[in-house]
Amino acid sequence: MAEKCEMVIGYLVPHRCDNPALARCTKCGRGFCEQHVSLTQQGLVCLACQQGLEQPVVLPVTAQRFTSEDMAAFDSTRFDESDDDWFSDLS
Repeated sequence: MAEKCEMVIGYLVPHRCDNPALARCTKCGRGFCEQHVSLTQQGLVCLACQQGLEQPVVLPVTAQRFTSEDMAAFDSTRFDESDDDWFSDLS
C-alpha cells in the first residue's frame, strides 16, 4: 500500500496530500487518507473516483487541466510548510 495519500490537493499550489494512506480505492487502487475517501455501494473509493475523475485530484475543475507531466511533478515535489520561503515571490 502507498505510504502517503495519493490525492492531489491545493488550488493555488497543487501538491500531493501528506496524510498517511489508510487503504486503497476499490476502483482505481490508489491509496487514500481519511479525508479523501467516500463510502459507496462498491466499497471505499477515493474522492476522484467518486467524482468520476481519471486523475487523483480532489478539485474536479482543476483536474481537467493537469497533464501526465504535471502529475509526475506532484510526485517528485514535496512542500515543507515549516519552511517560511515555500510560497516565495518569483517575480
